[in-house]
Amino acid sequence: MVKKLDPEAKKLPEIQVYADKENLEAHIIADMLRIESITTELREFKVDTKERLNKIENWVLAIVGTTFTTLVTILIAIAVSMVKFGS
Repeated sequence: MVKKLDPEAKKLPEIQVYADKENLEAHIIADMLRIESITTELREFKVDTKERLNKIENWVLAIVGTTFTTLVTILIAIAVSMVKFGS
């Protein structure tokens, strides 16, 4: 069996052009402005995230510090009560 080639199948797909040659400079400038805008947003997000993480870190340190202090106080109270009632 010989396959017949479809003449339309031989056509190469058209190349899609991103920008017209006349407006290439305008497209480049627009892309640069978009990149700058995204970069600015990322910097702001980085700063906001850093501030939030610092707040969370402070809260975690406070909770751990309080827990440790409470644990030490309870252990001292148990030791004192054992010495007091042991004698």
